[in-house]
Amino acid sequence: MKTHAFVWYAVTAASMCLWLSCSSSDSGDSLDLAPSLSKGPPPLCGIVLWQTNPKMALYNDSISLEFSYFYYSDVASDDPSGGYRYDWTKVDTFLTQAKGRGHHGVVRFRDTDPELGLVAKSLPDSLWVHTRQADYDEGIAGAAKKRVVFPDWSNPDLPAFISSFYKQMAERYPDQSTGLGYVEVGFGFWAEYHIDFDNLSNFSHTDADTMAEALGRIFPSRADQVSILTEVSRSFVNVPWGISVDAGDTDFGPYATDLPVNAPAFGIFDDSLLHKEWNDTNWENWKFFEDRIAMGMNGGEFSYYTDFDQAHALDSDGPHGLSLAEVARRCNLSFVIGDGQTAFANPEALARAGRSLGYALRIEDVSISEGGTEVTIKNCGAATVPYHMYASFGSVSSTDSLKGLRSDDSRTLRVAVADPDPATFILTSPVLLDGQVIPYSIE
Repeated sequence: MKTHAFVWYAVTAASMCLWLSCSSSDSGDSLDLAPSLSKGPPPLCGIVLWQTNPKMALYNDSISLEFSYFYYSDVASDDPSGGYRYDWTKVDTFLTQAKGRGHHGVVRFRDTDPELGLVAKSLPDSLWVHTRQADYDEGIAGAAKKRVVFPDWSNPDLPAFISSFYKQMAERYPDQSTGLGYVEVGFGFWAEYHIDFDNLSNFSHTDADTMAEALGRIFPSRADQVSILTEVSRSFVNVPWGISVDAGDTDFGPYATDLPVNAPAFGIFDDSLLHKEWNDTNWENWKFFEDRIAMGMNGGEFSYYTDFDQAHALDSDGPHGLSLAEVARRCNLSFVIGDGQTAFANPEALARAGRSLGYALRIEDVSISEGGTEVTIKNCGAATVPYHMYASFGSVSSTDSLKGLRSDDSRTLRVAVADPDPATFILTSPVLLDGQVIPYSIE
């Protein structure tokens, strides 16, 4: 376990008055704990900026996560002796730079991208054969029609490669201490489970010019989707991962009817939060995954449908009467990609919005009994705790952790210290990066 110094952020005189006095069952002595506050959101929570954001330095303390897209071809290439070669340099560089700022990374690999053009490839060369093309009209004001290349999902080597790729990735980055915070998995445009079939025309092949024909040709078949997601679930044991909420569309998602009880343990991400029709469209897909919402890693991205959506995303009632805080509670959101928000919100406002996402911990009680100290902690935030964190007095930590603690639930952690020094109390974790602190308040 990585050892972290007991770091205190500057707090106001008023906040320092928030003390917890708990009576010892042995001696009646009081045990005073001070709150731990941070300028930004808790680790692995909040508004996410793209690593390429030119204002990153200004907003560094307002975020805990950075995002980057990748193509599979950024890492994998054909091995002349058979199979594939993997070079993770680009991902390593992204994570190293994020870690240097005290941030974890969110990554997403794309197989299809309207920005890719007709020459570049998103996959190893051997998988970029028998591709299909179509014109794509995104339907956003001012967006130009593009010619898009789709990989051939009728090739059984393609889904096999995707499954193997994520297995390799999970072995490379086994937990969040590597800097990898979340993985977003998907297919189609931007790996967002978009096929936007009604916006496609002028197909190069007539065998994929209907929705029924698209599955298994320009988008993976249901069977291949389920197979891939199952393998990803087996690979990523510690790093949370999720798929697009659009996978709830039964026309082309992995499940034609209801979500099976034995479905892989994925979270959900929503790439168009708070747009005007969100309640009528996106929320319907969220409800498809209703049984899963409180369990997994959930995230999103503010809608780019209109400039208005971006400009008013952080308004108290959002751009269309629904606030970020309300949606975060409803959808158990740990993070939202909001790269465009640096044009509208100052660092303090971005940090404040980020704290409406993810977990928020409050110490409710500390009791000392023979042989140990019990600390009861409530999650007052919007989302489930996504990683292991422990109560510690000095070098002694609880055996149990807060991972999986849901919103509005409490959990008691026992630390095997009978005479604790309150000045040494901290919530710690082996996945924290240098400089990160787990904040908590005091009841």
